[in-house]
Amino acid sequence: MSMQRPVKITLIIVLILVLVAGGWYFFKVYKGENENPVSGLKPKVELGIGQVSNITDSTVDVKLNLLIHNPLPVGFDLDGFDYFVTMNDKKIVENNYEKPLALKARDSSAIELPAQLKIKNISEIGDAATERGEDSANYHFETVFHLKKPLLGKDSITLSVDKRLPLWQLPKVEVAGYDVEKFRLSKSEIVLQLKFTNRNSFPIQFKNPSYVIDLGKQKRLAEGSVKGFTKVKGKSSEIYEIPLAIDMGKILKAAGQIIVNGKDIPFTLYFKSVLVSENDIFKDSDVNVVVNGELKDMATVQKNLGN
Repeated sequence: MSMQRPVKITLIIVLILVLVAGGWYFFKVYKGENENPVSGLKPKVELGIGQVSNITDSTVDVKLNLLIHNPLPVGFDLDGFDYFVTMNDKKIVENNYEKPLALKARDSSAIELPAQLKIKNISEIGDAATERGEDSANYHFETVFHLKKPLLGKDSITLSVDKRLPLWQLPKVEVAGYDVEKFRLSKSEIVLQLKFTNRNSFPIQFKNPSYVIDLGKQKRLAEGSVKGFTKVKGKSSEIYEIPLAIDMGKILKAAGQIIVNGKDIPFTLYFKSVLVSENDIFKDSDVNVVVNGELKDMATVQKNLGN
């Protein structure tokens, strides 16, 4: 009996040491890795750039994929959250998510955030990075979760994430020229030269592009389309000649404007297509670009209109 008591005492001491070691491990490792001044455990966010859905001459619509990890042993409800995204330290997105959101305990939630970017802003960032020879950019995402009920005396949680991601450049569509020799009453088409520029390392294709031209006040003077794919290699520009069918009655209406205004007569090109690429971001993206300009070589046009 005298030997059993020391054994029991030893077992109790060992058990206490195990419990102390386990508590120390939890505090140092688990709590240390997830520490947050709000809750003692830190939810995390991950951001991904999804598919571009529409490109215009001034904006681009893109989907942001947000993944929220909640390591807390309890869930909590959000009334929504504010967020912004910077690219190379310049803000490109600022918006809010107004729908209620329930974050379950020890679970993750995926959210799709629609965003609209200004092409001018992202083009300036892209041009500067390209001049430096860079093909990637620093992205910073920051969000403020608005808690439906206060958590440890706080009514909001601020989270952020930084990532280095590839620099994707939007394709450009420009009017490079036109064949005015075929712009005459005896002809029914004009050949328009379009310049497609792709500054990405991967190729892109324009599927079934179509075109409409307004000349001065005359709407839909010429229309045309190309069936199939117009391919532009990576890091290159291509010029394609596009035949446009012309309504002869509309030419007569536009003739007076051409004679009066000469080279200053404005035109507007409406370009529509579907973007096809091996890159998922540009896969099946709609392109709706408006190009404005002025016809310059009006002497030949006026002469041909008289024939």
